[in-house]
Amino acid sequence: MNLMKRLGYWMKVSSAILGLIVTALLWMTDIVPSQPAKRAGKEECRDCHRRIWDETKKGSHGGLDCSSCHPNAMNHQDADDPLEVAAGVDYSAEACGSCHRFQYETYMKDEPGKAGLYGGTPEDPAKAPKLAEFPLYHKIVAGHGFTKDYNEERAHRYILQDHIETKRPKFPACLNCKATPIALHWGKTWNGVAISNDTKWEDIVKLIPKELHPYGVSCIHCHDPHNAELRIINRGLMEAIKERGVNPYWPERNAKSFQAADKQQKEMLLCGQCHVEYVCGMGADKKIRFVYSWRKARDLQAFYQERYGNQQDWVHSLIGETLVKSQHPELELFWESKYERAGASCVTCHMPKVEVKGRLLTSHWLTSPLKYLDKEMKKEPLGAYPCGQCHNVPPAVLKAQVLRLQQHIDAVQKRVQKALSDAIDALEAAKKAREAGKKVDSDLLQKAIDLYREAHLRWENLVVSENSMGFHNPEEVMMELAESLDNARQVEALARKAIGGP
Repeated sequence: MNLMKRLGYWMKVSSAILGLIVTALLWMTDIVPSQPAKRAGKEECRDCHRRIWDETKKGSHGGLDCSSCHPNAMNHQDADDPLEVAAGVDYSAEACGSCHRFQYETYMKDEPGKAGLYGGTPEDPAKAPKLAEFPLYHKIVAGHGFTKDYNEERAHRYILQDHIETKRPKFPACLNCKATPIALHWGKTWNGVAISNDTKWEDIVKLIPKELHPYGVSCIHCHDPHNAELRIINRGLMEAIKERGVNPYWPERNAKSFQAADKQQKEMLLCGQCHVEYVCGMGADKKIRFVYSWRKARDLQAFYQERYGNQQDWVHSLIGETLVKSQHPELELFWESKYERAGASCVTCHMPKVEVKGRLLTSHWLTSPLKYLDKEMKKEPLGAYPCGQCHNVPPAVLKAQVLRLQQHIDAVQKRVQKALSDAIDALEAAKKAREAGKKVDSDLLQKAIDLYREAHLRWENLVVSENSMGFHNPEEVMMELAESLDNARQVEALARKAIGGP
């Protein structure tokens, strides 16, 4: 065999081997090349997307065509170069609602009003300011953006609209809880825009499909569209689980991934994609972060101090100290509660089974259990008594007990609120005395500041930012409020003593 023939032979062999390697790699990544051919309207998605296709066909969505949820799927399939023609994704809740009508309608349900004495879902947020329940709040968080606009939240369907309209500063990470496609593409480039903290909020929010603007978060935030199984998509939560597990305060249940978690923990994690304490904006050091602390209130201050030097939030404008600005830690407060230990999850109380034409269906009206309870007592549609799974008392009796418990907690938090206000006055006076050249005991003042941070954190985290007026874990809230009250009064005494007072 002459040299040219040998070269030709080895080039053919090399080309064949390379082709086998490329094909194997593509199969491993779930993209299998197929011969471009016109299929006259017949879907052949399995040719290229075998793993996803097989998974879908095994699940409850197995009877659907891929084009049901992927607009332009056929054009993508039949193109000479499918990579040049995007199949697209329908992110809307309406896509699921065409089959799951009851779930869609209850998710979109809005019934403004209070079921109890606190919180509620207002028709107009501007007419339901948080100041109505916490009149000293602006002083206690002076200098923070929440003093510009902080109202009771409307129903879940308004989550994106209310976020867009708020007067508070907005950051890209906020959209992980406000818009499903942003959470899905976080850390990636989507439609030519990098979805990350380094991109302008205005540039990212423009990408959200218009049909999602009325609600933002759709069904596929919590349900895998291919097999309809439960899932999470929030990257902040995923990182937290990777670091500390699904429930770091229940070792026996603390699986290391969402997939390995039991049903109760999975149901809690769905809501934990958003109803947790996290950092999602610019800190006192001007750095923008997106971090889930994944810790209960008692452990937060130490974590933020160690990890970020307590720079992750803001500087109080009256006392000049960095403090923790909590978000809405419903899940962390629920951890270790008697309800959680009894086997309840967020779904148990906020998404109960309701009777519809003789069938029991899961309500997706994510509202207060008291609203379900009221409807149950009035024999109205969507009535349910989720508490009856554990409590053998009439609904009216149970509701009275709930309201009485919340009133007790509210009475204590009002005392803490006043004590925090007085502590701020004392710290501010000590700071001004030092600025005026008067002798101030720095050690006593620093001790007062440290105690104030702990006192503020517990009150603001467990009562103001958390949305149950303590009901999710009343024993813990009462205990922590007692400590907060004690700390706040110590602050006042230490600050006065630091400047030579009694």
